[in-house]
Amino acid sequence: MNTFSFLGKLVPVKDTESFKGYTETTYDSGWMKQRLVFNVVAGDNRHLVEINAGRWKDDKKNSVIYTMSRATEGKKSEKIQISWDKRNDPESIEKVAGYRVLTIDTDTYSHREALKEAGDTEALEKSNEKRRHFLAGTDFCDFAKKVVYNEKIKDWMFRVNGNIVYNYSEKTGKYYQSYEVNKIYRVDESVEPTTDVNIEFYFADGFMDKDGVEDTGKAIMSGFTTFYDPNTKRDWFLPIALVMRDVENVDLTEELLSEFEDNEICKAVLSCKAINGAQRRSVNLEDLDEKTQKAVKAGLMSEAQAIRNAGGQVYGDVIQELRFDKIVKHSEGTVYTLENCIEKPHKVEEVEDDAVPFNMDEDDDI
Repeated sequence: MNTFSFLGKLVPVKDTESFKGYTETTYDSGWMKQRLVFNVVAGDNRHLVEINAGRWKDDKKNSVIYTMSRATEGKKSEKIQISWDKRNDPESIEKVAGYRVLTIDTDTYSHREALKEAGDTEALEKSNEKRRHFLAGTDFCDFAKKVVYNEKIKDWMFRVNGNIVYNYSEKTGKYYQSYEVNKIYRVDESVEPTTDVNIEFYFADGFMDKDGVEDTGKAIMSGFTTFYDPNTKRDWFLPIALVMRDVENVDLTEELLSEFEDNEICKAVLSCKAINGAQRRSVNLEDLDEKTQKAVKAGLMSEAQAIRNAGGQVYGDVIQELRFDKIVKHSEGTVYTLENCIEKPHKVEEVEDDAVPFNMDEDDDI
């Protein structure tokens, strides 16, 4: 599963006739679907993230929540059911694995630590009440909506975590990506904004495209990642391209990841920066107006002074890319082939009982 962790400000989307920040749809069956979409603005980057949830409109039909238990010493996590009417009880939440609990915290860790040191138990109790845990996605969505649309938090910084979800459209033959949120934490305003993602990267020999790297200042890492397709109820691969701008270490990175031996496809976990926006860069002489350039060339003003007068930095073109940052988990061989990776999602015919379909384990929790 590919994950993201964005540090930035929460900004509601501007509603139009065709696009709303929050929608609630109830179908003839009585099933209600909620969707909250908002921006995380992290420095020069802006990412659209979302929360999708659903439940029966008639609360009597909501009987249980299917989830996973918290692993304890000597006991692995396993499937459990939580009664719907007890979903917000602390005892119920405590039973559930941390990664299945949805969290919104509107106070900071550093503030709580300061209250602990000061021994202010009353203030600490109020602070802890600002950390809310949910088992139902609709409860999480309802509270997140209150936070996102609250004018009070517009200058607050948050860490927004979640999963990168991919979908395949058989109609268009294209893959689509979304950032689905499961945790929102307030952080100190002094924290630097960032847009980190972890990618499970599958690749074959020759994955690093270094053509023109001297001219473009980048190399392209071409490979694949996996996603679960609900229509076919199994995992598939989709193509993905990462950009490497640390051109001095392109060869070294390629060497470190190339552990193929007898394997056609290798896998590594890579940390990247999700870039989406006009990026600031240093001003150069060509960015200055004609009059200033003439003054610099005539020796009436130094180039350094002219650049300082211009602010030192300028916004360049809008860039959208997954920028490779570092290796999280080193390369290892897999049993997959290139043919597996390029295959597009499709219905798979029934197999004999003794046959094993690709990546289908009925014990897997999707």
